[in-house]
Amino acid sequence: MKLLRTAALAAITSLCATTVSQAQELRLLSSWDPSYAAVGNVLVPFMEKLESETTGDLSLDMVGPETIPPFEQLDPVSRGLFDMLYTNGAYHFNDIAVGMSLDAMTGNTEALREAGVWQAVDKHYQDMGLKLIAVLFDLNGYHIMLKEPVGDNALEGRRIRGTPIYHPVIEALGGSPVVLPGGEIYPSLERGVVDGAAWPTVGAVAFKWYEVADYLMRPTFGQVSHMVLMNLDTWNSLDEQTRSEIETAAASFELEANKLFDDLAAKERETLESEGMEVTELSQEMADKISEAWFKGALDLAASKNPEAIEEIRGLASEAGVGG
Repeated sequence: MKLLRTAALAAITSLCATTVSQAQELRLLSSWDPSYAAVGNVLVPFMEKLESETTGDLSLDMVGPETIPPFEQLDPVSRGLFDMLYTNGAYHFNDIAVGMSLDAMTGNTEALREAGVWQAVDKHYQDMGLKLIAVLFDLNGYHIMLKEPVGDNALEGRRIRGTPIYHPVIEALGGSPVVLPGGEIYPSLERGVVDGAAWPTVGAVAFKWYEVADYLMRPTFGQVSHMVLMNLDTWNSLDEQTRSEIETAAASFELEANKLFDDLAAKERETLESEGMEVTELSQEMADKISEAWFKGALDLAASKNPEAIEEIRGLASEAGVGG
């Protein structure tokens, strides 16, 4: 009997040890706090999907930009201080500009995977010690919020807030770009330091910019990529089945994310219009200009950092018709 109890105890101990060894607690660093709808309404459901659709004991814990500022997050994740990163490629342009190219594309991630663009971006991030897990696209893209409606000459003579990726569009419309962090947009619009601000179509409500801007410029341009990256050593430490389950869940959720962002963008516009904002339309001639300016400008800027990689991606996108 004693031998049986000892054997049973050994088996239980072995089972517990196996369970512990299979447990994976991953720390995810986000470039945005929960006030940005793409965190609570998109990232959190994605994390839950990864946890529920992996057979191993996977647990994800999120921390935000209060831990590490958004533009400084790539290095600590690539060095393994955090396991995962939720960000936009433009935020780490000085380290690698390849992710920025995703915002210049057209079509969902299914189209980008078929074109080989997704895989090319993944390959270049792996050279940085990171694995691309998912690209959660807001296909509604970017827009410009204005204090006054567009004129006959579009934005000629106006000062428009925009980080460098926006500059080709602002300049194509005759405006002058002004680089300001997001936290300075409200007071700058309020005081007339700028006449408008470029931003994704989701986000203005949380910052109450409708109080200091009255118009939404249309059409929108580009699309907003929210990248989910994993430290490459962390990725390689996962067993083959878990990696396969993550890839399957991520590919599925990429398409779900499009619908989530569509719903957020529709709700956002409804709220902005209820707060008094109106749509102001560009002429067809100017509308045609911004699509070309965005695609070429974003890729040219990225190419100034990673010329060979962007040449490869530009070629894949053009051949498959997923460029601007």
